[in-house]
Amino acid sequence: MKHIVIDLEMNTLDKKFKDERIICGSEIIQIGAVLLDEQYQEIGSFNTLVKPQYNERIERKFERLTGITTEMVQNAPVFSEAIGQFLSWCRSIRDDIQIYQWSESDYEQIAKELVLKRICLAPEDKELLKGFQDFQKEYGETLGLSKAVSLKDAVMYAGVDFSGKEHDALDDAKNTASLLRIVRIPELCNMALENVIDAFQTKPIGTSLGDLLHFDELGIPA
Repeated sequence: MKHIVIDLEMNTLDKKFKDERIICGSEIIQIGAVLLDEQYQEIGSFNTLVKPQYNERIERKFERLTGITTEMVQNAPVFSEAIGQFLSWCRSIRDDIQIYQWSESDYEQIAKELVLKRICLAPEDKELLKGFQDFQKEYGETLGLSKAVSLKDAVMYAGVDFSGKEHDALDDAKNTASLLRIVRIPELCNMALENVIDAFQTKPIGTSLGDLLHFDELGIPA
């Protein structure tokens, strides 16, 4: 079985689309994904910008967050084309696949946007999208966290450096994929747990354990 890790970046709908915002408040502006083999090594990737249809510009907040500008998406495919390209890429993989997302929000966004834009998928594509697995939940359960953590914090807890730019869909997918490999390979997972313990033991003088790590996220009383 092969593994796909997906990540999305979004922009809000223009406020003038009041009825549409009830269905779906955001539109996808980037789809990034990485393909992993049976040993969770990267063997392929997918990346595309997506032109929004319910907002003529990328809002400043999301431009700052993602680095994606209005000019960058002008010639990008619209959502129906972009999701079609992604699904076609998935179907080209000559093996069974499992798709992972960081939290449940990516699947929910795709599902809502399909409804908003009245896009009908083939039955096999519907089944493919329904199979998204919430890796954020698996990660938290494996490390014994009582609350969901951000991807950036999850990378920190695993004792590795965040690679690339945060809130770039492909870079976020790559970092999530690196965590998937750590969690799924026992010796790497044990090392990640040791990194948390080492952080307790090597804290700077004058720094409390509560300052060092977010105990409310770890589920450990400070």
